[in-house]
Amino acid sequence: MSIDSAAPLDGKSLVIILLILIWSGMTVLARRGHARLPPRVLRLALTLTAALSGALIAWIVWSGPQPQRSDLAPVWASARAVLHRQDPYEAVGPGRAFDTLFPQIYPMPAIVAVLPLALLPLRWADPLFVGLGFGLFTWGVTSRRLLTPALVALVSLPALMTLQTSQWSLLLTGAALVPVFGWLLVAKPTIGLALFAAFPGWKKAIGCTVLLILSFLILPGWVGEWRATLASAAHVVAPITRPGGLLVLLALLKWKRADARLLVALACVPHTTAPYETIPLFLIPQTWVQAWGLWGLAVLAYVGQWATGPYLSQADYWASGARWIVALLYLPCLAMVLRRPNVWSDPDPRETCPKHAWSFF
Repeated sequence: MSIDSAAPLDGKSLVIILLILIWSGMTVLARRGHARLPPRVLRLALTLTAALSGALIAWIVWSGPQPQRSDLAPVWASARAVLHRQDPYEAVGPGRAFDTLFPQIYPMPAIVAVLPLALLPLRWADPLFVGLGFGLFTWGVTSRRLLTPALVALVSLPALMTLQTSQWSLLLTGAALVPVFGWLLVAKPTIGLALFAAFPGWKKAIGCTVLLILSFLILPGWVGEWRATLASAAHVVAPITRPGGLLVLLALLKWKRADARLLVALACVPHTTAPYETIPLFLIPQTWVQAWGLWGLAVLAYVGQWATGPYLSQADYWASGARWIVALLYLPCLAMVLRRPNVWSDPDPRETCPKHAWSFF
């Protein structure tokens, strides 16, 4: 076949080639550049590799037709409504300008946080949002050492679901570990509160306060509108209410530890108990065996939910998933925490890690 008659590369093939080039370069750095390059350069290279990979794969996912829009889409639509000086809660919902199954259940800070992405078409906003999540998570968990068990989360089923749905889990977990981005925690206040309980800090508190003030300046009555929409989210419950969930409170015996506070807080705050919301749990394993074990249990929980179906209602579906997640992820994490000493763990990794690990910010 001549060059002229060869079929041109399609978008998916180009993405695959780019991913091969990106990870080939990262492999060369890891094998040969470790002794020559500063650790901060390697950390930045790994972060960019994860961010670009997440964005490119998300671009493949959202470049074709999907049965439903991403979870970012309603927030993006509300942010666009704000840019057009419209009510963001009136613009999104069943039968409204942006037609969705549910009304807007995100608070105004999430909408304000997404305003820069609202300037872009959704097909570009989704991959960029996913890439930012993968990148910020990678930067956050590598603050002390480049190869950390928490990186297993990036190739886990929860991360895959985060990528496929444009969810916030990776972004918020990274924001909890990188104080300059801590203001993002108030965008999803339940999960954000759990992460703040584990990793508190003044910079994060101040950033969240500023974003809240800005939200009230843009739409003073947003709290009432937001609370009115939450009634439609019956699947948003605290894992502690599911069978076995109360056992997680035993982690309070290790209350000085950040991982114990994270586990208890995540169990107590209402949220969609779905695989993608278990990303913060990957901060709990301290060894590669524990991390890969949690990886396998996440897959097993998903298989268990699938195998025990079909379900008569959507509520039964969510309840089943929550039971499997509590049994196979929360309780094993509880066992990890209870085996550790009740000593204060550093909430801000930048306070004790070498300068090269965080001076980029």
